[in-house]
Amino acid sequence: MDKSPLRSRPPVGAEDVDRVTLSIGRDDKLALEKIAREKRVSLAWVVRDAITKYLLTESKKLDEKSEG
Repeated sequence: MDKSPLRSRPPVGAEDVDRVTLSIGRDDKLALEKIAREKRVSLAWVVRDAITKYLLTESKKLDEKSEG
């Protein structure tokens, strides 16, 4: 089985980064870790990916509201 990541994401430059600390439930953390293992990426990668997708979805909703 290929060990390379299933998806790639451009590295985040140091100047573009803000560190965030958050608390999540144990079950959520375990689920995120499982996803990371399956995709062969870091837990941080999974969280960043989820945030990016969430923000895209929410911005589309806001755009639709402002147009309507």
